[in-house]
Amino acid sequence: MDTTRLDGTIALVTGANGDIGSAVARLLAERGAAVVSTDLRAPEEPAGEFAALDVTSEASWAEVIALVEQRHGALDILVNNAGIAPMARLDAMTLEDWRRCQQVNVEGMFLGLKTASDLLARSGPRRQGGASVVNLCSGASDKPAAFSAAYCASKAAARMLTRVAAVEFAALGKPIRVNSVHPGVVESAMMDDILATYSRISGGTSVETLRAGVAAGNPMGRFVEPAEVAEAVAFLASSAARYVHGDAIHVDGGYAAA
Repeated sequence: MDTTRLDGTIALVTGANGDIGSAVARLLAERGAAVVSTDLRAPEEPAGEFAALDVTSEASWAEVIALVEQRHGALDILVNNAGIAPMARLDAMTLEDWRRCQQVNVEGMFLGLKTASDLLARSGPRRQGGASVVNLCSGASDKPAAFSAAYCASKAAARMLTRVAAVEFAALGKPIRVNSVHPGVVESAMMDDILATYSRISGGTSVETLRAGVAAGNPMGRFVEPAEVAEAVAFLASSAARYVHGDAIHVDGGYAAA
C-alpha cells in the first residue's frame, strides 16, 4: 500500500491564494484528498472547494470548521499556510504593522489549532498515524534577516507553537500529529515584493543583484520552487510520516545548515 496517498482524507489549506498555498492544495488533491482551499478571496482556479477565511478571526475559523464538518463529517489534515512578510527598518516599523504580522502568522495558526483540534481529534482514528497538522514556518525562524524583525519573530514563535501543540496533544491523548515545514527563499510573488522592498530600504541595490546574491549564497545555488515545499507538506500530511511528530522539515537547499 502506498502510504503517501491521501485517498479518503479531508484537508483544509489556509492562504491558498498564494504560491505555496496553491501548490500545496493542488498536490494534496492530486494525492487523493478532498481539499477545502481557504483565503480572504478565492483563487482563480481553487483546488477542490473554496471557503472564505480570515485566519485572524475566531468567528471566521469557527464558521469554516463547522462547514467542513457539515459537508465532510471529518478533518484529517490542516495546513496552516497563511502568512505575510512586512519589510521595514526596525526603527521605522509601525506598531500596527508589527501587530498585524503577529496576528496573521502566529495568532492565525493558534486559532486554527484551537478551533480545528476537536474535529481533528475525532477524525484521527480514521487512519494510521492519526490526523495531521502542518504549519508553514520559515528559514527565518532559525536565522535573522535585516528589515524582517516582525516576520522573523513571528516564524520563531510559530515554530515553538508547533512544538508545544505536538507535546500537548500527545499529553491529552489526541491522535493529532503536528509538524512544521521551513522553506528557504521561495520563487514567489511574495519574494519578489520582499526583494523590491529590500532594494529600496538598503539604498538602491538592484533587485537583480540581490536575487543573484541570495541564490549564490545558497548551498544548492537557487531559490526553492513552491512545488518542492508542497512535497514536504504532503509527506507530513500522509501516513508515511505516521511517526513524525513535533518536528521540522527544512526545504531550503541547505540554508539552515550553512
